Amino acid sequence: MSAGLDISKVLDSEKQLLADKGSGCFLWDARLKIGLLIVVIVLNVGLAINTLSAILLFIGLSIVLWSRPPLGRTVLFFIAPFVPTLIAAVGIAITTGITPVIKIWVFTVYEEGLIHSLGVILRVYCDITWLVLTFITTPFNTILKALRWYYMPAILVDTLALMYRYSFLLYEEFTRMNTAAISRGGRNGQWNTIKTLSRITAQVFMRTYDRSEKIFHAMVARGGEKIDAGH
Repeated sequence: MSAGLDISKVLDSEKQLLADKGSGCFLWDARLKIGLLIVVIVLNVGLAINTLSAILLFIGLSIVLWSRPPLGRTVLFFIAPFVPTLIAAVGIAITTGITPVIKIWVFTVYEEGLIHSLGVILRVYCDITWLVLTFITTPFNTILKALRWYYMPAILVDTLALMYRYSFLLYEEFTRMNTAAISRGGRNGQWNTIKTLSRITAQVFMRTYDRSEKIFHAMVARGGEKIDAGH
């Protein structure tokens, strides 16, 4: 276990960050936020009505602006799905429909496809906005307690806790290996950089598997339930 990163310090810094915020949904109960998130996702994805998605998005963005969550994390949440969403929207626009709007090179954009693409973008960013309201304004351990209150299976909650705990260790391990590679000239040139990052990523995944095996055996040794491979 790495001595350079303590999860308790991460949680303490998270609590301190949130303690400095005294407005908006930072003050809401985590159970309320998770409940609202579930309702929004059900309405947004289940009904798939563009007008409703736009209204929910507007409400969510208004609460985000009111609450003023950390800018860096918020921007990251909104940027992360941008490229996949754009690719999906473009694909739908040029493959769905019968009413041509414009032709770009060999691709024809259809009116029905544009409307469908708009709906996809609205639904994705509606969900992202409410995820921001839930996860950026609430300490992760508080979210886990709220999930237990909603009777989420204990094994899922424990898995989320372990993933959160060890994601920091894996990130630290990746950073340490990357720093070592840079000091040895492993990042000289674009192709060399790609090869180095690929090798580091592969090593991190291999070490993740080894670490998970050790954690599993340690938990079994402390009274955890051993899973029979035959079932």
